[in-house]
Amino acid sequence: MIHPYFWGKDPIGAEVGDGFRKAMVDNWWLFVCPSEKGCDDPLINPFVEEGNGSGLQKLGCERVIVVVAGDDILKDRGRLYYEKLVGSGWKGKAEYLETEGKDHVFHIIQPDCEEAKIVFKRLGAFFNDDS
Repeated sequence: MIHPYFWGKDPIGAEVGDGFRKAMVDNWWLFVCPSEKGCDDPLINPFVEEGNGSGLQKLGCERVIVVVAGDDILKDRGRLYYEKLVGSGWKGKAEYLETEGKDHVFHIIQPDCEEAKIVFKRLGAFFNDDS
């Protein structure tokens, strides 16, 4: 999961102090996927009451890597997913990588920067790990 796009109605982490970007992402989601569930639709928030991440222990893969950018408003949701996955009883191996000082999808916008090279190298190691 590279810069996962999870969201929710109630702000967490950096969202609490950044009302402008919280509202911006809220509005994007409501435009892209209008529903009566809003930003707590399970399509974007796997931890709402009806889902609450309860299916994580049944995840069908053996390894997951969650990569987030330190300045990304979505970062705390990615970290929450990682933490809930690790705590769910899932039997796989989870890894977490946070790149400080960078924002959402920086590795696509600046693929030659040193931080992107670190992400690519870590992803390569993850994908090539046969254990």
